[in-house]
Amino acid sequence: MRPTHTTLSRAALTLGLLLAAPGAHAATVRGADGVSVSVSNPRRVVALNATTVELIYRLGKQGTIVGTDVTGTYPPNKIPSVGHWAQLPAEGIIALKPDLVIGTADNLAMPANQKVTQQLRAAGVKVLVLPASDTGGLDGVRTRLNILADVYGVPGAAQALSRSFDTTLKAAQANRPKVTPRVLFLYAHGPGDASIYGTDGGADDLITLAGGRNVAPFRDTRPLTAEALVALNPDAIILLERGLDALGGIEGALKLPGVMQTNAGRQRRVYAVDNSIRWIGPRLPEFALNLARQWNADFR
Repeated sequence: MRPTHTTLSRAALTLGLLLAAPGAHAATVRGADGVSVSVSNPRRVVALNATTVELIYRLGKQGTIVGTDVTGTYPPNKIPSVGHWAQLPAEGIIALKPDLVIGTADNLAMPANQKVTQQLRAAGVKVLVLPASDTGGLDGVRTRLNILADVYGVPGAAQALSRSFDTTLKAAQANRPKVTPRVLFLYAHGPGDASIYGTDGGADDLITLAGGRNVAPFRDTRPLTAEALVALNPDAIILLERGLDALGGIEGALKLPGVMQTNAGRQRRVYAVDNSIRWIGPRLPEFALNLARQWNADFR
């Protein structure tokens, strides 16, 4: 029996409905490394880098994440970890049977990870490289957000999140201190192990958005010395929450070399910021608003 015109029309209509259905999505996405990846409704994703996990959550697609690295702990979750971001295991990732691995250029550029990316692709695993998470500020976050929205076919969710960034940034700007504090970011593992972070990374963006000025005269990271700290004489010092904990709180931070010889030390203006701040993620505007409010109260 030959199909009638009506039968063919119904078949075409059914196919069209399937393609237009909310769950039906396919796209070709170009990665930051120049490699394009064709995706279709990814259901098993290994999301590498804390900001990748956060952005996927914000898009409402957290149910697709089957693995992450040690940094992917927010929002609180029970996602299996494949290990440290600087030395990823190809075998461990493949064992999760992902249909897509998503990482950031800064993490995947690590010498050990470059080989892992090649191994994954050789094994038939798709790897999408997002732009680096430690540069580009909030514009970089929006770029990664929009790429992930293309992957999942949810542009509306990305647009809504981007608008929320703008709202929070306006609030941060309205709460900036009247007097601009001169700020340094110290990274500490303990009393005898601390460094001064320069202008590279998310801490610099945070300082600027919150209404401060980073007084580090270099881009990279330098060991903390009393002489360097006294010469820079910051009005405020920020540390990661875990760094401040490792020092024993503010009292421990004040004992670091040179701190008490600075304006920040004399005024006890030491501030804790979220542990993820070195990687620039979707909470940057929130972090900036919180810090701006603290500085607004302290610098008048």
